[in-house]
Amino acid sequence: MTELEQEEARLADCDAEAYLRLANAMKEAGIASVTPSYLRKLAEKIRNENAKESG
Repeated sequence: MTELEQEEARLADCDAEAYLRLANAMKEAGIASVTPSYLRKLAEKIRNENAKESG
């Protein structure tokens, strides 16, 4: 697997994790939709958590 393929796989895992966390959070909160601002904040939170785990 090339470095690019590895990076694509890592990003796909991050995306999948983000969607799963979003779906679970929405279910727990009883909401059916979210704002773009909420998605940006969630993405930033996940990026920060992943950065802490990696480095």
